[in-house]
Amino acid sequence: MIFRLVALVLITSICAAQTPTDPPASPSSSATLTVPQGTLVALKLISSIKSKSTRPGDPVRAAVSFPLAIRTQVAIPAGTYVEGVVDKVNAHPSRGAAATVQIRFTRLLFANGYSVPLVAINQVAVMNDPRLMTYELADARDGAPFLGEAFAAPGQNPPQLPPLPSVGPSRGEIIGIGLGATFGVLILTLALGHHRAGSNDFILFDSGWQFEMAVQEPLTLDAAQVSAAAAIPR
Repeated sequence: MIFRLVALVLITSICAAQTPTDPPASPSSSATLTVPQGTLVALKLISSIKSKSTRPGDPVRAAVSFPLAIRTQVAIPAGTYVEGVVDKVNAHPSRGAAATVQIRFTRLLFANGYSVPLVAINQVAVMNDPRLMTYELADARDGAPFLGEAFAAPGQNPPQLPPLPSVGPSRGEIIGIGLGATFGVLILTLALGHHRAGSNDFILFDSGWQFEMAVQEPLTLDAAQVSAAAAIPR
C-alpha cells in the first residue's frame, strides 16, 4: 500500500513538471511617430476661398499632396485629409500687393478613419489675381500706326493734307475739349472697374491650389494606424 502511494506521488510530480506554464504577460506598448514642430507639409486645397463670401471661422478642407516621412517611415500619407478654419482673408490689399489668406488647421483625418488633433497654420499664401492687380495705362497707340502711316509705302513720307478752313471753334479749343472728354471717360472707366472688382464675389484660391502647412506643435501619431492608412489604395 505504501509502495503504491509513493508511486502515485512520483507520477503526479512528473506530470506537474512536464505541464507547460504560460509566460508572464508583459504590458503592450504601441510604437509612435512624432512630427517635429516647424515641419512643412505639402497640401492642396479642396474647398475654394472667395473674396467676399468666405469669412473668418469658415471651414477649410485640404489634402496632403506629398507623403511626409519620419525616419524612413511614412508618417502622413498622401491623400490624408486636413481640416481647419479661415482666420483672415485679405482680398483687397494695398496698391501693388496681392491677396492673402491665413488658415488654422485643427485635425488630420487618415484614410482608415484614424484622426488626430493638429495645431498648424498655412504659410502666408499669395496669389496674383488679374482682378486685384493695379491698373496700368497702356500706350495710346498700343503699337499701331497713326492714321496715314498705314497707307504710306515703306520708306516714303505720308502725304500732307491741305489745311482746313477755320470755321467754328479754334483748333486749340477742339483739342482741349477732346482731351477733357477722353480724360473724363478714362476716369469713369477706372472707377467702374474698381467698383466692380471690389463688389464682385470671385474666387481667390480655387480647389487644387498648392501650398504648405507649418506644424506649430509636435504631432504624435500611432505608427500602426498610420501604416494601416498607408496600405489603403488612394
